[in-house]
Amino acid sequence: MNKLRYYSNYFMIAIYLSLGLLFLFTDIAIATFTAYRKEIGLTLLVYSIIRLLLQYYKYKREKNEYQD
Repeated sequence: MNKLRYYSNYFMIAIYLSLGLLFLFTDIAIATFTAYRKEIGLTLLVYSIIRLLLQYYKYKREKNEYQD
């Protein structure tokens, strides 16, 4: 069960990162989101980076706990 959670976290990070990049650098869904495209893209990028860092530190902490 932990491996499923581990991989799903990284899958969601990849989704948020790709959506952020799509909002910043393409015209996908421009009819739906006409305003605040850069802000939405930057928010998704920042959120994905924060989730990545939190997941990385959690993994490092759990790895050190098992070694001790």
